[in-house]
Amino acid sequence: MIGLLKSMATTMKHALDGETFTVEYPDVAPEVSPRFRGVHKFSQERCIWCRQCEKVCPNDTIQIVQDDKRNGEQYNLHIGQCIYCRLCEEVCPVDAILLTQNFEFTADTKDEFVYNMEQLKNVPWYKDIDPLNSREPDRGGWIDEGAGEVDYQ
Repeated sequence: MIGLLKSMATTMKHALDGETFTVEYPDVAPEVSPRFRGVHKFSQERCIWCRQCEKVCPNDTIQIVQDDKRNGEQYNLHIGQCIYCRLCEEVCPVDAILLTQNFEFTADTKDEFVYNMEQLKNVPWYKDIDPLNSREPDRGGWIDEGAGEVDYQ
């Protein structure tokens, strides 16, 4: 009984001090780390269809269908089973796939979590933060910082 009263006293003390620990989402946008990994964004114009992202994916989230000339016909991503490990982004030689900071996506069924090229192309950036700029600390490890500007185009 004493333990119950102590815990209720602690709860009331924190309830009445006026500090909030929660974010009133969606009215107030939460602070997201610059290195947060969210929904993928895909650029078909940059993609060279090397299939490295598909090969490195640990749980077969990415499926690429190619025609006989190795042109990409279909790029599918199952967001529902993605573990956001960022291996697909790291292995891509042309930065055709990037993980955005967008975490706002829902679906009613599991099948609605399968995104195709067009859906991934239209994923908005969260707060207009470009992931290429947020990846700058990672790239500094293997790009000589004294070499001048790095062109991501």
